Amino acid sequence: MKFIIKIVFLLLVVGNNFAQDMHFSQFDVNVVTLNPAYTGVMKGDYRLANNYRNQWGTVSAPYSTFSVTGDVNILDKKVNKGLSDIGIGLGFFSDKIGTSNLAQNQFNFSLSAIQQVNFDTKLSLGLQGAYNQQSISMNNVTWDTQFQGHKFQEDLPSQELFGNSKSNYLDINAGMLLQKESWDNTFTLGGAIYHVNSPKRGIFTNEKLAPKLVAHFSYDIKLGRSNSQKRFIPKALFTRQRKHQEILVGGLLRQYITESSRYTQFANESYFEIGGYYRVLDAIVLVAGIDLKRFHFALSYDINVSKLRTATNTIGGFELSLAYKGIFSDNRIKLKK
Repeated sequence: MKFIIKIVFLLLVVGNNFAQDMHFSQFDVNVVTLNPAYTGVMKGDYRLANNYRNQWGTVSAPYSTFSVTGDVNILDKKVNKGLSDIGIGLGFFSDKIGTSNLAQNQFNFSLSAIQQVNFDTKLSLGLQGAYNQQSISMNNVTWDTQFQGHKFQEDLPSQELFGNSKSNYLDINAGMLLQKESWDNTFTLGGAIYHVNSPKRGIFTNEKLAPKLVAHFSYDIKLGRSNSQKRFIPKALFTRQRKHQEILVGGLLRQYITESSRYTQFANESYFEIGGYYRVLDAIVLVAGIDLKRFHFALSYDINVSKLRTATNTIGGFELSLAYKGIFSDNRIKLKK
């Protein structure tokens, strides 16, 4: 061959420019990135959550995605009238792709209004503003015009013209969340819309970023008798942006080591869980996690089953997550030893 062009790189660039958004298999760990209405909705007073994802390393330079958020509820349920709680959150997201180091960094601020509808049901409305930075570098990319015969010469011009290498834009996202929590079960249903303002991204084109719709569901179900420490948690996620969509369905089997006491400091919640999801026409996701002393750690792995498996050899990607839910003061009764 006279030339080597990074075909995969070009596909990744084009795909990312028109369709790719933040993407995690463990979508329900760093929940503020899933739905702004999740801000401040938690068991506790504040939460820190992190996801790291690395995928498709066997095809090209891998996708590397990192996200961290922190959120807190500030009314502390002390208000008897009006809103039950207000959540605020800050987040950072970074995505790097391919030989060209196509990168997107995002800083976001989230705000939610949480209303206790009745004894076991709450409704949350969330709004999120985000500042995005995109950049690309062509220094490591090779083109056919830089080859003489079979020899690559770096000093030869690529004869390729590109526009801006950097782009900044503001983004607005919004969401709604309904959560019903009884003694044995917890039901959660939510929806969000991202890119409400259809911002323009200007690295390659000035095309507007299409709104993205998100819907998600989970149901924490106790298995067996009333004193059972086993739970099954079915989950589903649906996203759509223009003609692109993702459907993720599956569930986790959870075994409690200890369940938290609502009224005393005798015990705090701890458990381990295993399960999996199917991302329709794309991948099988295997998940394992543990929750201990308010920390939650999980590991997942994507097994690629799409047509891309010929290139990936079914190797999709791995993902790590770490979260912590804290309290400012524990008002439960402290038992003497």
